[in-house]
Amino acid sequence: MGTKLRTRIRGQSLVEAALALPVLVMLMLGLLDFGRAYYAVVSLKDAADEGATYASYQPSDVTGIRQRASEASRQLAPIQPNDVTVIYPPALFAGAPVTVTTKLVLRLYTPFANAFVPSSELELHGSATHALVSTR
Repeated sequence: MGTKLRTRIRGQSLVEAALALPVLVMLMLGLLDFGRAYYAVVSLKDAADEGATYASYQPSDVTGIRQRASEASRQLAPIQPNDVTVIYPPALFAGAPVTVTTKLVLRLYTPFANAFVPSSELELHGSATHALVSTR
């Protein structure tokens, strides 16, 4: 009777593991996507800050601003120069604010993300505003 009871317990443990494993895998994938999204947002803000810093000294060099922000992005969250937007004030003078915004479309890995996010893609933005130092 002792061996028969042990086999049942081992079988019960196998069934419990088979039921719990998919839930744990989904939780891990969700945490992975959350971590990637958080990393991308921080990277987008840093890249926008780099572009805004450059724009505060060289406001007329839009191509340079976009290139600077694009080069500041990380490999896991690559930003193209076309995804960088520069917003100027109506009049350019020292102390006027210039805003740089970056954009990235992040594809999610979690299989059930379609229930929360259409097409499993998140559009993330980063933004930074600096005062103009020079109006050249």
